[in-house]
Amino acid sequence: MGESLPRREDAWLLRGAGRFVDDVEVPRNTIHLTFVLSPEPHARVKAVDVTAARALAGVIDVLPGSEVAKLLQPLETRIEAEGYRSTARDAVAVDRVRFVGESVAVVLAETPYIAQDAADLVLVDYEELPKVCTAEEATMDNAPLVHASTPDNVLFEARFETPDFPSHAGADDEHLEETFRAGRVTAVSIEPRGCLAIPERGDGSLTFYTSTQVPHIVRTAIAESTGLSESKIRVITPDVGGGFGMKAHVYPEEHVAAALALKYRRAVKWIQDRREDLLTSAHARDAVFTLKAVFRRDGTIVALEVDCLSNAGAYSSYPYGCQLEPLGSVRMMLGPYAIPNYKYRIRAVATNTCPTGAYRGTGQPNAFFAIEGMMDRIARKLGLDPAAVRRCNMIREDQLPFENAIGIRFDAASFTRSFDLALQVARYAEYRAAQTRLRLEDGKYRGIGIANFTEVSGIGSRGWRIRGVSRVPGFDAATLRMEPSGSITACISQAAAGQGHLTTFAQLVADCTGARIEDIAIVEGDTGLTPYGSGAIASRSAVASGSAVILAAGELTAKLKRIAGVMLEVSPDDIVLKNGAAEVMGVPGHRVPFRRLAETAYSMNSTALPAGTDFGLTATSIYDPPAAMANAVHIAFVSVDAQDGCVEIERYVVVHDCGRIINPAIVNGQIRGGVAQGLGQVLMEGLVYDGNGQLLNANLLDYLLPTAMDVPNIDIHHIETPGLDSPGGFKGVGEGGVIGAVPAIANAVADALAGVGVNINALPLRPSLVLGRLQSASQPRS
Repeated sequence: MGESLPRREDAWLLRGAGRFVDDVEVPRNTIHLTFVLSPEPHARVKAVDVTAARALAGVIDVLPGSEVAKLLQPLETRIEAEGYRSTARDAVAVDRVRFVGESVAVVLAETPYIAQDAADLVLVDYEELPKVCTAEEATMDNAPLVHASTPDNVLFEARFETPDFPSHAGADDEHLEETFRAGRVTAVSIEPRGCLAIPERGDGSLTFYTSTQVPHIVRTAIAESTGLSESKIRVITPDVGGGFGMKAHVYPEEHVAAALALKYRRAVKWIQDRREDLLTSAHARDAVFTLKAVFRRDGTIVALEVDCLSNAGAYSSYPYGCQLEPLGSVRMMLGPYAIPNYKYRIRAVATNTCPTGAYRGTGQPNAFFAIEGMMDRIARKLGLDPAAVRRCNMIREDQLPFENAIGIRFDAASFTRSFDLALQVARYAEYRAAQTRLRLEDGKYRGIGIANFTEVSGIGSRGWRIRGVSRVPGFDAATLRMEPSGSITACISQAAAGQGHLTTFAQLVADCTGARIEDIAIVEGDTGLTPYGSGAIASRSAVASGSAVILAAGELTAKLKRIAGVMLEVSPDDIVLKNGAAEVMGVPGHRVPFRRLAETAYSMNSTALPAGTDFGLTATSIYDPPAAMANAVHIAFVSVDAQDGCVEIERYVVVHDCGRIINPAIVNGQIRGGVAQGLGQVLMEGLVYDGNGQLLNANLLDYLLPTAMDVPNIDIHHIETPGLDSPGGFKGVGEGGVIGAVPAIANAVADALAGVGVNINALPLRPSLVLGRLQSASQPRS
C-alpha cells in the first residue's frame, strides 16, 4: 500500500496482447449482427421492406422491429422517484423512431461485411413528424411531443428548498444572476461497444461477452428482457478499452444479441463502428443552469437558487434514468461551501436526440462549472480576490463533521488545507499581483482559474435509492480464497476498464493477508466466478470493493492465525502474517509458510484443524458504502490569442485528497486522464445537432478530441485525509480530474478576458466562439 508498483496489466496491453470483445475466439457458424439505423429524428415507420436484403448471398435473416419485439420485453427504465415519467421503448423500433441512429431492423449474416451490405438494402418508408432538439425548445408551448405520454416533454421534475428560503436576504445584501450552458459530449472510448452471445449446448444457458463496466447489472437486465433464468446467464467482461460511465449502461443492442442467439441457437456477434458509437452511445452534459445568488459585501453567500434544464434525449437510459445528471448536479453543487440556504428546480426533458446518461463526473463538472463561475463573478462585482470569496464560504476543518443544506454529511476532509497548498504551489498571490487590468501581453490575454470542489464516490444503496435508481444494488463484494498451494485468488464484483485494478487490488490483498503480491490473482468481470455487485461506476472500486476485500481478508486471516497457532503451539493473538508465512511475534525464525497452512485447511497432511474449524480457506464479504467525499483544488493558467481566439493551457496545478492512496502512480494517471477529458469538454468537444435533428459531426474528423499536444504538464500534489466511514479510509479518484478541469479552465479563460468585458458562460470554448465574443466586446456600443 502506498507504493507506485508498475501496473500488471501493462505487460500485455502495451504489447498489443489485450483480449477485447472483438478478440474473443468465436465458435463455428457465428452469426454477425448489424443494425439498420434511422436517418430520421422523428418519424412513423410505415413499412420495412427486407426482401432485397434477405436475397443477398450470405444473409441468414433480416428482422424488422415487429419481429424482434416478439423475442424481447419492452425496455423500461424504472425510477422510483416522485416526478418521474416512465417511457418504455422497443429494443428495435416498431412503429416510431425518435432520434437519428435508433434501429428499425436487424441483419444477420455470415460476415460483418455482408451484414453491412445487406443493411444498406433494407428499405424503410418513413412519415416524418415534427421534431425538437434542444431542451429550451422542448419546454415551449405547443412544442412537438417526443412521447404522447409526456404532454410537456418533461420526463423528470424535482424541487427542493430549505425552510423559509425567500426570507433570508437582507436589505444590504447583493444579488447576482447568471446562466451557464454546457455543451453535449460523449465518452469516445478507444474501443466502441460490442458483444458476443454464445448459447451453450444442452442446458440452454447463455455465455455473454460484452464490453461493459457492470456485468452483474447486464446479466439481470438480459434475464428480465429475454425471460431466461438469470442462473443460466454468464456475463464475461474481457479487457475493456475505456468505459468512462458510457459503458455502465445496458443498451438495446445487448438485449437483441442475446435474444437472437437464443432464437437461432447460434453465437451472435456485434461490434460497433465509430459512427454508430457517436450516434447511439450515451451522450452527456447537455444542460442549462440559471443561478441566483444572494451575498454579503464580504462575499459570503447567504442563499443560492438553481434552475437546471437538462436535455435527456429521446429515452431514459437504463438503469440510471434521465434524472441522473441533473439531480447529481444540484445535489453536489454546494460542494465544499457552507451555503446555508438553498433552492433548486430541475427538469429533464425529452428531445429527438440520442439519450443521455453517465459520463465521467456525471453532473459534477456542470455543477462546479456553474458554482465556481459564480464565485468569480461575485468577486468581480465586489472587487475582491476570487480566492478570498471562496475562502469565506468554505467549510472549515474545525466545523467537521458538517451537514450541508441538502443533508450531505462531511466527516473527514481537507478543504482549507488543500486550498492553501494549491495557492502556494501555484504562486497564486504572485501571479495576481503581476496581472494588469487588460491581461494582454505579447498578443495574448492571460488568466488564472480556480476550481475548488468535492467528488462524491462509492455511492451505496441509500444513495442510489435517494436518486430513485432501483436496478443498481449499491453494494459490492469480494471473495478471497487461499488455494492449497498457499496462493490467493480474489474474486471481486468489479470490471476492469483501464483503472489498474489487477495491480491495486493485489496490493491491497497483499497488505491485508501478508501474502506475497506475486502469489495473488485478481478475478473480476465474470458473473460466473465473482459475487454479485454494482460494478465499476461512480468512483467506487476502492471505496466499495476495496472495503469488501479488507473485510473478507479479516475473516480469512483470522482462520489462518487459528491454524498457525495450533501448528506453532502459540495463541493466535501471537501470530503475525507476512511474506507468505505465519510467524510468532518477536520470533521471526519460528514460522510456517502459507502452503503448509493451506494443506492443513484442505486436509492434505496429517495435522488436525483446531476444534470447531471448517475445512477450506474461503471468505466472502459484502460492503454497502456510505458516500465517500473526496476533495480537490485545480488551478489553471491559460493564454488566449487575441487574433484567433485559440486557448493554450500554460500551467496546471492539482492538489487532491482521495483519502488513503493505494498506488500513487495509478492515482496520478487517473487525475491526468480526467484533466485531459475535461480540457476536451471545455475547449473543443461538442456534439452538434442541427435544427432538423441531424448529428453533424458523427466522426472523429469533426468531433475534436484533445491530443498529447493539447494536454499540459500537470503538477500534482496529495493530501491524505482517510475517510472515517470505510474500513480502508479510501475515497474515490476516478472522476476528480474532469470535475476540476472543466471549471478551472473555463474560469481561467473568463479571467483572461474579464478586462475586455467578455462573459464566458457557455461550453465548448472553441476559437470561433471566443474570437466572436472578443470581437463583439470590442465593438462600440450605441
